[in-house]
Amino acid sequence: MICAIVESGTITRAADKLFVTQSALSQQLKDLEQKLGVELFVRARRKMVLTPIGKMILKRIRYIIEELEETELEIARIVSGEKGELKVGTQCTFCFKWLPRVMKTFQDKYPGVEVEVGHCLDLDKDLESKRFDLIITATPDNDNQFVRLPLFEDQAVCILPQDHLLSIQPYIHLKDFGGFNLISHTDKKNNRFYQSVLKPRDIHPKRFLNMSQPQAMIEMVAAGFGIAPFPRWAVRSVLEKHGLIERKITKDGFPLTWQAAFLPKRNIPLYQKEFIKLVSRHNIPLIASTNFCLWPKLERAFEHPLIDEENTNKNSL
Repeated sequence: MICAIVESGTITRAADKLFVTQSALSQQLKDLEQKLGVELFVRARRKMVLTPIGKMILKRIRYIIEELEETELEIARIVSGEKGELKVGTQCTFCFKWLPRVMKTFQDKYPGVEVEVGHCLDLDKDLESKRFDLIITATPDNDNQFVRLPLFEDQAVCILPQDHLLSIQPYIHLKDFGGFNLISHTDKKNNRFYQSVLKPRDIHPKRFLNMSQPQAMIEMVAAGFGIAPFPRWAVRSVLEKHGLIERKITKDGFPLTWQAAFLPKRNIPLYQKEFIKLVSRHNIPLIASTNFCLWPKLERAFEHPLIDEENTNKNSL
């Protein structure tokens, strides 16, 4: 309850996440505060803000949840002696910046599970053919064929040199991409930003400069060869070093929800669940809007009856 309120900011949104009514959640909070004899939250500008005592309790809750999850995993490994194979695909080459660290943590916990990681160009085809067991993606969910679990929130930004003509703007208009070279990690045909956002609006960059490695893209932008859209978490730690700045794309920004997509099935291996949670945990320090309490939310989603071979409508997850 406390985690959900902190994550959501309001009682109303927290109640929606917990699938209870607002009045029921308010009463639960009131009962808890009366039992403890202290206030856990105060209202500030239409937002629920933790009191100092509330912050202390949240810290303890986080520790307890983590310890319980670790204990559950240890017991499961002892009982099942689980071994297997996990094939992970990603639609973003920038994920390889942090995936090795996730894999190292995962392999320490599951030494008997072989992990294979590769690049995915066609999510539908790669999941249906079982080339990958799960795919990390930020593409919109356009159908009900696969289960998608949210990992963390992000946004796409445009990176450019500090002295670039567009640097004086507070944000980048989509039409601005038509006036400059676009530094891309793939060719025009497979660039989803171009195919899904720019091309339908008849916006065409002067040239496509294909750099397969993220570091090479950054160097090309720094050298003044063009501009490039990036996931914000992928570049914000290196911008100053290379004399670059970021600008949000459009006035309202260009939000991304990173998800784990996989085929609906009745029995998801424990190690696959753990890998997904590790990805979410790893990115919490990088994404300010992501909250620790996404982890139990993920666990609830795994237990949802919609993750079933007989029912693939996942919009309610």
